[in-house]
Amino acid sequence: MNTLDPSKLTSPRAYAAAVLAEAALDRRQWLMERCPPDWRAQVEEHVKSAFPKVAAYRRHRAGREEQAREKPPAAPRRDAIWKKGPPPKCSAPEVGNAALAKLRAAIGKGGA
Repeated sequence: MNTLDPSKLTSPRAYAAAVLAEAALDRRQWLMERCPPDWRAQVEEHVKSAFPKVAAYRRHRAGREEQAREKPPAAPRRDAIWKKGPPPKCSAPEVGNAALAKLRAAIGKGGA
């Protein structure tokens, strides 16, 4: 990324932003060498406090780009889902009546 000319940076915060925007270490060092001496301590403080956040964001973006390049797994075939037919419905009247008959027989009331 190209940064602005160091002579056009107007504040320590803008200078720190320009340093953080550089991806190459040698270019960041070059910018820090050309930092005005009265700003240097403040610029270093800004860079030291913000660099872990910038690095974490770059790692996050790289991980998301990698996930975007991966191909999702193929969906299962429609005919492979139900090989033996659909499962029996529990709400069928025959199932409920059979369960009630078992319960009535268990308590001794008989069928009616």
